[in-house]
Amino acid sequence: MLDSKYLIKLENNREVKRILSDYYTPRLGRVFKAEEKKYFYDTGTGKIAEITDEVYKILKTVLENGKIQDLNKLNLTDEQLEEGFLDIFKAIKEENVLSANPVVKLTGEGVYNLEYSLSNNLTSLLLEVTEKCNLRCKYCIYNPNHPEFRDFGHRDMNIDIAIKAVNMLFENSNDTNEDICIGFYGGEPLLNKKLIKEIVEYSKVKSIEYDKNVIFAMTCNGTLMDIDTAQYIVENNFNIIFSIDGPEEIHNENRIFANGKGSFQSAIQGVKNYQYVKEKSGKEMENPLVFNMVVDGQDILGKYTKIQNFIDSNEWLPENLQILITAIDLGPEESEYILPMSIEEREITKNKIDPSLYWLRKQNTNRKEKTIIDQSLYKGLERIHKRLCIDKPVTHYGMNGCCVPGKQRMYVTVDGEIYPCEKTGNIPSLGNVEKGFDINKIKRFYIKDFINESSKYCKNCWAINLCGLCYTNCFDSNSIHYSYRHKSCIEERIYLSNLLSEYCACLENFPDIIKNLED
Repeated sequence: MLDSKYLIKLENNREVKRILSDYYTPRLGRVFKAEEKKYFYDTGTGKIAEITDEVYKILKTVLENGKIQDLNKLNLTDEQLEEGFLDIFKAIKEENVLSANPVVKLTGEGVYNLEYSLSNNLTSLLLEVTEKCNLRCKYCIYNPNHPEFRDFGHRDMNIDIAIKAVNMLFENSNDTNEDICIGFYGGEPLLNKKLIKEIVEYSKVKSIEYDKNVIFAMTCNGTLMDIDTAQYIVENNFNIIFSIDGPEEIHNENRIFANGKGSFQSAIQGVKNYQYVKEKSGKEMENPLVFNMVVDGQDILGKYTKIQNFIDSNEWLPENLQILITAIDLGPEESEYILPMSIEEREITKNKIDPSLYWLRKQNTNRKEKTIIDQSLYKGLERIHKRLCIDKPVTHYGMNGCCVPGKQRMYVTVDGEIYPCEKTGNIPSLGNVEKGFDINKIKRFYIKDFINESSKYCKNCWAINLCGLCYTNCFDSNSIHYSYRHKSCIEERIYLSNLLSEYCACLENFPDIIKNLED
């Protein structure tokens, strides 16, 4: 029952009826707070608008509950309700908000351009040059705790498979204007240094033949980076990432040798060898040094502080050091689907904030100091800044963060099987280097099955046009397995909610940060 005269009158309003009769009202947008102000993100257009307290309360109630009766509980006067709704109706008319089109099916380049893309636009190849590793990191995806991935292996990739993979890359990149990237992965890739060198030389020849610029990349643990290896890496302009988790006490919690001994001293010596050669060669400003840091366990905020102190106190580290902070990949986990913004989800996500953002707000209030999370934060803020933002609601919805499988990061295992990337685990392959891409298989699993399944859930989500989730945790070895993804969806919405708040907080207090995202 409605107590307010204005709400009784509102029951018959055409726009109110339309919003409340949507197949799932919470999908239309999301209200959120920043430091000082309140905002609304519109699903259909991608617009972000500053809103009044009254509009915030009204939209929050309507979007979360979908019932006009619940507005009785807001303790707003009829005048406040009318003023708030007049603002909302004006925005609907002039800005086309709260009008997201129904989600029927997702689409994207993989739907309408798959064969052409895989025949002409390949940009990157990642070779699993070895399954072997000299470390036994406790969180590694090849640890027995991850049955969805292979175990620690003992096989090396042979030269024939590697050459066929490189040929496949160049032969199918005719229309690519970007540099061609060839990366080396493991295991620990430097355990198969001989193959890496052979492929580098072979790729240089192919790059001349195809008139392409080729760049090389590698992620390594640092323990095998002696001076000679560093010399080779620097001479060939590798983009290299070192897996360093922080100071010795943190790094050695997880990154250990097979005998249980911590790897920090060996890894840091490898980094120093690399930096020494770079500086001696006059290339210290080229291909910046990058650390990938996995932060987990108890007292994450305390670990961030220790890692920051570690970086600040080691003066030999270069000014242009880049740091990527990542969380442990726990692998796929069965979970029940929970509707976005439902009571169940709101209970799960209540007061949840990304720990890195919380730490940053406490640690660096003026945002003038360089911190360990800057790289990861700016990448997230850039996603919000460069989001889809148009005048009228989109008519088609993309496949979240899914790539054209194989186009951007063709991952080839030691036995020549092709996968979308190194993070997807034991899922249906895309083909192999002997026969090439299996287009029918890709269309079945990664286009048809994925779209049919994901559309059931994405249609209810306010974050559909911001979502960065991809094929990871969507499959088992035989088919689509979407119950693996539901937990990731909740985590993604938490992350995006935090990013929206942080983005608008920066607009309020540190606009230069947002301005720099244009560069």
